[in-house]
Amino acid sequence: MDEYKDKSEELRHGLKFQDDNQEKKDSDLLGMVHQKEEEDYMKAISDKYALPYIDLKGVAPEPDALKQIKEADARKGELASFKQIGNKLYVAMFNPENTFTNEILKNLEGHGHTLIKFVASHASLEHVWGRYIDIIEVVESQAGMLDLNSEVLKELLSNIKTLDDLRNTLITVANESKNFRISRIIELVIAGALHFKVSDVHIEPEKEKVRFRYRIDGELTDICFVDFPTMRLINSRFKLLSGIKLSITQNAQDGRFSITDNGIEIEVRVSVIPGNYGESFVMRLLDPRNIMANIESLGMSTNLYELVQKSIDKPNGIILTTGPTGSGKTTTLYAFVSKLYSPEIKIITIEDPVEYHLAGITQTQVEEEKGYTSLAGLRAAMRQDPDIIMVGEIRDQDTAKVAINAALTGHLVFSTLHTNNAAGTIPRLLELGANPGILASALSLSLAQRLVRKLCPNCKQEIEATDKQVKQITNILGTMISNHKDSELGDTAPANEYKLFKANEAGCEKCNGGYKGRMGIFEAIIMDNDIADLLSSGSILNERKIKELAIKQGIPTLREDGIIKILKGETSYEEVASVVDLYEE
Repeated sequence: MDEYKDKSEELRHGLKFQDDNQEKKDSDLLGMVHQKEEEDYMKAISDKYALPYIDLKGVAPEPDALKQIKEADARKGELASFKQIGNKLYVAMFNPENTFTNEILKNLEGHGHTLIKFVASHASLEHVWGRYIDIIEVVESQAGMLDLNSEVLKELLSNIKTLDDLRNTLITVANESKNFRISRIIELVIAGALHFKVSDVHIEPEKEKVRFRYRIDGELTDICFVDFPTMRLINSRFKLLSGIKLSITQNAQDGRFSITDNGIEIEVRVSVIPGNYGESFVMRLLDPRNIMANIESLGMSTNLYELVQKSIDKPNGIILTTGPTGSGKTTTLYAFVSKLYSPEIKIITIEDPVEYHLAGITQTQVEEEKGYTSLAGLRAAMRQDPDIIMVGEIRDQDTAKVAINAALTGHLVFSTLHTNNAAGTIPRLLELGANPGILASALSLSLAQRLVRKLCPNCKQEIEATDKQVKQITNILGTMISNHKDSELGDTAPANEYKLFKANEAGCEKCNGGYKGRMGIFEAIIMDNDIADLLSSGSILNERKIKELAIKQGIPTLREDGIIKILKGETSYEEVASVVDLYEE
């Protein structure tokens, strides 16, 4: 073994004295010969020590395994750990008789590893050692923290004005051969997400490539594609940052890390699930700068805003927001809480999870595995002398009863409920065991909402309404007039002469594909005497009965509010139709 190494050193030293041009040609040729000889030699060594031979050049080392041996020790001991399954650690070595190699192996066994041993050539080991640089930045950086304040990154971002600019920059960086390209791709993806106010980053492996997508204003858009070798490195980096186990690839995992952007700390929640072609990542960015923490920015009509203001100014009662996942319910509750906060009142939230941190408010997070459920949190909050309680969601009978009791004992309670509309709130609470008479006293307001993208005022395009659209708009406006509901349109939309707008698909520098930001469309039902009397009468209640009584309140429904916003040029017909059935009778 020593003789073989001496000959290799002689060959390398001899090449140094050759002419530069000739040196490269000869070096390439000799290198190929040398590698073949070395691989043949290692196969012979494999037989001698009864250890399997492995060519590591076709193996992607696992960062978790790689970290078990320091790079300096790995190079000195001429070995590398490249795979880990539980306590089994796969290790390849050049010389099984090397004293330092065996010291490292004994140390690994002493730490509980069962070693699966191989022999490998220097060229193979160099392939593995070269991967240390892919994890060193994360290992040596602050755990769970990504700093986006580098001057290089700022320079790159300075030239990015549109999503296409970002796409082109990512393609350029991904094709670079430099070792730091992985870090740069990650930084660009995250920094771009912050720049374009992205809520989620999706990384989805497909058959031949890996797709990166942003969710902007509720819609997914492609950002770039990378090859699988690059993706493996990116996945490892995100797992290291998020505190997710690298060796587990067949089970779902969750983690988190933080981003520092100009002194602002942004939490990123990471979800990983296995798929047919590899692990799929979704990262949710919780940027406190993006939250609409005021009621005025939600998109409520003037009349509805005043009604909501009266309801939240009451000292007690339950106010519920309803709608499907992603409809902005939690944001609306945050807006209520922020509106009411003052040093004189105590506000406690029970959330799953805490999405944004609000100053001056006691926020707690549900942890089911530790027994801290929404119900347990609500009961605990009642013992904290609160004035206002926010519960992330009423999911079960017990939570509903405690929330109603809290409202009856002098507390203002905010929460969410999964129903399709405002009228469905009351039947749903009755299904959860609420006493009708008590519910009539506790429930103040039920609010249903959806989110639609706002047209960019800078580049939106006026279009002519189709006959079908004219007919439907006329029907909806006619119903509003007959029910004495305020459309807030004034004289801007005379019958059959409707101005509609669509998004400019090309967009502009101020938007993303013709849209910029989102707004809510709403409907609400207040607990008035008519509905309270119906509840107390013992009659069988359904949504239709409640809708009939609510008409007198003069509050537009979801479809009516959507039509109003279409005719005011705030959003498109297609946007509203995507979240509300405009042809519902």
